[in-house]
Amino acid sequence: MSGEQRRRLFAMLLAAAVFTAALIVFAFFEPRQAAAGWLIGFLFWSQVPIGSLALAMIWTLTGGRWGETLRPVLVPATAAVPWLFVAIVPVLIAIPLLYPWTVPIEAVKPGVAAHYLNEPLFIVRSIIALAIWSVFSLLIRRTSERRALLIAAVGMLLYGIMISGVSIDWYLSLEPPFVSSSFGASVGIMQLIAAMAWAALLTPVPPDDPAIGDIGGLLLAFLLGITYVDFMAFLVIWYGDLPHQVFWFVERDRFPWSAIAGGWFILGSVAPIFALFLARVRHSRFALRIVAASVLAGSMLYIAYLIAPRFGAACLIPAALALVAIGLVQAALMNGAALALFRREASAHGY
Repeated sequence: MSGEQRRRLFAMLLAAAVFTAALIVFAFFEPRQAAAGWLIGFLFWSQVPIGSLALAMIWTLTGGRWGETLRPVLVPATAAVPWLFVAIVPVLIAIPLLYPWTVPIEAVKPGVAAHYLNEPLFIVRSIIALAIWSVFSLLIRRTSERRALLIAAVGMLLYGIMISGVSIDWYLSLEPPFVSSSFGASVGIMQLIAAMAWAALLTPVPPDDPAIGDIGGLLLAFLLGITYVDFMAFLVIWYGDLPHQVFWFVERDRFPWSAIAGGWFILGSVAPIFALFLARVRHSRFALRIVAASVLAGSMLYIAYLIAPRFGAACLIPAALALVAIGLVQAALMNGAALALFRREASAHGY
């Protein structure tokens, strides 16, 4: 690592420390709001390494030039999965501030509280999920090509199981008794979208690379998928008119949540979808980067829309601090992993 690279990484970590310190100061006055802000930051940034791992396993199983092109960003992003063990610690410490089921409430049945929604099992399930993803993030980077298919197949099977569990724990259990059978799929697709947008934004692709069109097409497919899944869930719940489910949407039908939902819908769905319908956008490196940036901004608003209404608009301030702090640390780790990958492959090829 050159001196300039070291200075850049140090500057990123120093800036992350400054924003974290500001968040800690905020927590002295509003601990619940600060905890909610960190949760928003954690959930947004966790999408990139976990989604990159899922994309890497999908590419291992299916092949395609898109994966080869995005590999310089996807592989280092998977190396950041173990970092989530550190990023989730404030969430686990703040469980009593975040999750209402830590005290007996009517919305959670006693049997559910005793055997599922309680602090020890919440922590165990989160650690198990992160441990499994961390193991596969290592295996998918280091396994020989002959064994990679089996590892990717098993990894995707476990990913489907784990994402269903953490979507209930990390997201839905914030507001019992709201449930949605499609929510696990929604979270999984959002992770794929965030990882694909991150890689499309940062991968140094030559303007004439034919894989650009493939990447744009895949991102379009993911965006259409999340739009369909979320719209159908809303349609079924809203017109079913069930009070224990409709309340979740009712409390978000006012400012600023309606504005955040509108921003998410425009930036994360409508604008990128209609842009990617155009072949010249899908095959343009510059245009694809703009679309990817819009998608990431929309994803950020989506997470805020899911989490923040339970805690009030004041949590958006610590959320902004947490997004910057976590993002800088994660970007520094990915940058270091990218440099290590470059050196390893250069050495293997005798450069």
